[in-house]
Amino acid sequence: MIYGCQDDHVCFSKDNLTFCRMKGCNKDTTAISPLDIDWFYKINKNGLCIKRNDLHKIMEDPNMPRDVKKHIGKIFFNI
Repeated sequence: MIYGCQDDHVCFSKDNLTFCRMKGCNKDTTAISPLDIDWFYKINKNGLCIKRNDLHKIMEDPNMPRDVKKHIGKIFFNI
């Protein structure tokens, strides 16, 4: 699933997150999408957290698989 917190962190996690897993942040999370992007678990088996303002880096990365970019673009269409 994809979660977000009030500090504009986005977390991709297979676990149900109650709190943000961004280092140093323990804010409550809300579910953004039930979609799970398995590719992120290749980077870290527990998932990945990123600042919402940095999501464009995923879209601009030439090494990022197209299907990952497609899923991110559907959920965060204003990147």
